[in-house]
Order: sequence, then structure tokens, then C-alpha cells
Amino acid sequence: DGIPEIKSGDSLSTLIENNTELIDGDIVIIASTVVSKSEGRAANLSDFNPSLYAKSIATKLEKITGKPKDARFAQAILDESSEIILDNPFILSRMSFGHICVNAGIDRSNILSHDILLLPSDPSKSAAQLKSQFSSNVSVIITDTCGRPFRYGQSGVAIGWAGISPQRDWRGKSD
Repeated sequence: DGIPEIKSGDSLSTLIENNTELIDGDIVIIASTVVSKSEGRAANLSDFNPSLYAKSIATKLEKITGKPKDARFAQAILDESSEIILDNPFILSRMSFGHICVNAGIDRSNILSHDILLLPSDPSKSAAQLKSQFSSNVSVIITDTCGRPFRYGQSGVAIGWAGISPQRDWRGKSD
């Protein structure tokens, strides 16, 4: 409550601290869309000039789905990805920070002033920067929504973190 629609340049740490009582040891979990908006990662499809590969992907996906596909959106995915794992029946890509997701995690639904919202380019760096801006000693996790197989629900997945270990080493320990 009390946090407005986020715009490019907004200070997330200030907005959160002004609306939440944080204490040392808290973990602040922030949706990637919020971080992306504050970092100015919104774009318009007109910013992307589709390559032959992007046009080929769009054509393939149109044939599979029976719905028109925008080659500029395919180009945005290509530009944001370090590797394309699948280009049909959907686009599955690896991001430069290691996350594997559909459509390079590009959001088309949570943005008001642009066509698309790109994931933070380095979510762990973003988390570290946010952590350093809080007055309390908190950890920060940046999440993204990932679909489950056959569109049966959604899961939140950590894509960036600071101040907290993302995993435990269980080698040599009993299950």
C-alpha cells in the first residue's frame, strides 16, 4: 500500500522504506517488473529492426498458432537473449545472467506507456545496488514469474539476489 506506479528513475529503496518498516535481517522481495520500470527497461516494438531470423521465427510461429506474430517482438527476444534454445513451437531462451525463460522474459501486460518491458539486464547487480541503498541491513531478491508446464499455474522464481545465498551445499549430508 502507498507505493505508486513505478516510473523510470524512481528510487525503489526510498519508496519501500517510506511505506514499510524494515529491520536488519529482513528479506525484501521485489518483482522484476518493478525493477525494470525503475531502471528504464521499457521499450517500443518500433525500436527493433527485425532480422531475417526474427522474420523466420515469426512466420513459423504464425503457422503453428494461426495468429499473426510480430517479427519486431521476435527481434526483441533475440536481442535480449544470449542463446535461443527453441524457436518453435515457442521461443525459449537463455539470458546473459543464466535464467532460461520463454520470450526472454519480456512482459507485454504490466506496462502503461510502452509496448514491452524487458527484464533487468543484470538482476543480481540490481539487487546489490538496491541492498546498498536501504538504511537497514536487508537482503534483496528479485523475482520473475515463470509459467508451469501446459500453463497450469505460475511460479515465482528468484532471478537476482544480494545478501543471501541462493542455495545450500548439501553434498555429503543426509537427505
